[in-house]
Amino acid sequence: MGSLALRRAAGAVPLLLVVWTAAFFLQQLIHGDPAAYVLGNTSTAAQRDQLDAAFGLHRSPLDQYLSTCANLLRGDLGRSWITSESVGRLLSTALPVTLSLALLSTLVTAAVGTALGIWAALRRGGTVDRILQLAAGAVTAVPNYWIGVGLVYLFAIHYRVFPATGYVQLNQSPGQWLRSLILPVIALSLAPIGPIFLQARSAVAEALDADYVRTVRALGIPRRRQVLKHGLRNAAAPIVTAVGFNTVGLLAGTVAVEQIFNLPGLGSQLLSGVLGHDVPVVQGVVLVFAVGVVIVNLAVDLLIGVLNPKTRRP
Repeated sequence: MGSLALRRAAGAVPLLLVVWTAAFFLQQLIHGDPAAYVLGNTSTAAQRDQLDAAFGLHRSPLDQYLSTCANLLRGDLGRSWITSESVGRLLSTALPVTLSLALLSTLVTAAVGTALGIWAALRRGGTVDRILQLAAGAVTAVPNYWIGVGLVYLFAIHYRVFPATGYVQLNQSPGQWLRSLILPVIALSLAPIGPIFLQARSAVAEALDADYVRTVRALGIPRRRQVLKHGLRNAAAPIVTAVGFNTVGLLAGTVAVEQIFNLPGLGSQLLSGVLGHDVPVVQGVVLVFAVGVVIVNLAVDLLIGVLNPKTRRP
């Protein structure tokens, strides 16, 4: 398992470099002047030229890119062109917000999707199974943006049960932290529950139809033990794969959800960086998201290796 982790980590280095490079040069294609964004429309050309020189924008894009790579090797992500704050500090402040949102959403999607999948697998062909499949298809088709807007209107404006916007840090008040994340987590995790449910239903149904489970059933083993110990254990690998795949999608979904609920996370930093043509911030956020994807994929590979040793490579 250790060698697998080392191979994945080594293979991630060129991938992260490609992501870093793509984030820089794609940002160059976006029309806009960071100096004009900072100084405003009333600024003079001389003032903008002076700020461009401070940003290093008077140099060629290739020189700027090589400079960012040199800084990255030293662990320096640069400074925001808009606020002049350290990008590393901005990301360290925003990361806990996005991490809390993504982790809680992953737990919800995994738990609810798997539980519903088992329930439907035990009632294949019945009314409950059909209803759950229709519901899974329906929620998957609705963008999390519209789900978030509906939740805000229903539970924050109409009934005033949860706050509409804002974020409370965990170390300040664990209860308020959880309360501020309930609606965003529901908005982000509702759609991915569908694919995980369908994968869990299929995998558990296939496992329960296997010959060894029929033998266990013939021996009079209790139904719960048949499902949890034998059925779910052997269906775990495809479920873990589905959870990992949808977790990557959750990271992308945080951009829209954080905007709806005004959460100061990485998604909000990414959007403001793109709108302000703030290349250092955009590169930093994209790099963090890429690292998150690598970690998720590595965790999935390791879990599958534990659940199914046959998949391990020497």
